[in-house]
Amino acid sequence: MLVVMNCLISCAREICDESLKPVFPYAGAVVAAELQNLSAEEYPAFWEWVGRLNKLRLELEN
Repeated sequence: MLVVMNCLISCAREICDESLKPVFPYAGAVVAAELQNLSAEEYPAFWEWVGRLNKLRLELEN
């Protein structure tokens, strides 16, 4: 069992390498303008997701 755990730990270090993480661009003014045009009636799941993200942000700030 210890051998398996050592293998898993060694794999985890390689996955966490900074060069392997994807780089995501920051959303700019174009994305913000597009979000202003999305209605809650047409995209209810999206706005529920945004609400959950906002709730998480508020919980983490406190």
